Amino acid sequence: MQQLPVIESVKDAIGYTMSNITLLVKASMFWVAIYTVFVGIFSFLGGEAYLQIISNFFENTAGANPEAQYAAFIDFIEQLSAMGSLVNWLYLVMILVGIVAYYSIAIAWHRACLLDEVPPLVRLGTLEFKYFGYTILLGLVLYIIFVVIGVVIGFILAMLSGDGSVAAIYPVIGVMSILLFLAFGRFTLVFPGIAVRDRRMGFRTSWAATKDNSWRILGGTILCILPALVISLIASLISAVSLPLVISLPIIMILQLLSGAFLLSFMSICYQFLVPSPDEGDLA
Repeated sequence: MQQLPVIESVKDAIGYTMSNITLLVKASMFWVAIYTVFVGIFSFLGGEAYLQIISNFFENTAGANPEAQYAAFIDFIEQLSAMGSLVNWLYLVMILVGIVAYYSIAIAWHRACLLDEVPPLVRLGTLEFKYFGYTILLGLVLYIIFVVIGVVIGFILAMLSGDGSVAAIYPVIGVMSILLFLAFGRFTLVFPGIAVRDRRMGFRTSWAATKDNSWRILGGTILCILPALVISLIASLISAVSLPLVISLPIIMILQLLSGAFLLSFMSICYQFLVPSPDEGDLA
């Protein structure tokens, strides 16, 4: 089984992303424009006050007891209702546009990395929905595994007495989290496979192709997250500055898409290196 060259792969992922910014712009410009229009309407209808209500809710419920949290939630719902149904629906549409934009751009970016395909101005079809469906399925499976194992461990610890049993749960949760991240990495090659219509790719194929590379994929992912963290810090600073929503939110969206492009590039490189080249007929 091939061993993924982590540092070289990360350098290639970052280098490809930074040298092909124009492709990312082309893949995302339609969605950013649509998002900006909705943000402009949202801002006109009192968007800043709406976001402040959400921010206040999370601040007031942090560390509060269950009764106070419930009371704060009821007040939160009443305040949002008072803003009017239109602004509430607009906020949901903005979230939906952001989600659809990510999957559309993810498909376009994988295909650009692997097939040298120039992204179209906008793409939305069965590939994007399949990509989204596999994301939900993978997240659901890993969540169920985490809950089941957690319940079993919790039951065992509950049968033990003493403060040591309570303290022991924290390292157990840490180990479980690491194992889930390792498993997630081994399943992720299905996504670039979906993007290029590789008939062979499924979770089982991705798992087999990544054998003996779990830690390498996790390490590469962490390294690709580092530039994304810098970009996230910039986005946080922009959020803290009193810019109009119609300026700040689209800028933050663009920065988040750039952060995601690093990881998408790394996933594509892992797929290209670890999955055998397709034969004629393997790509739909």
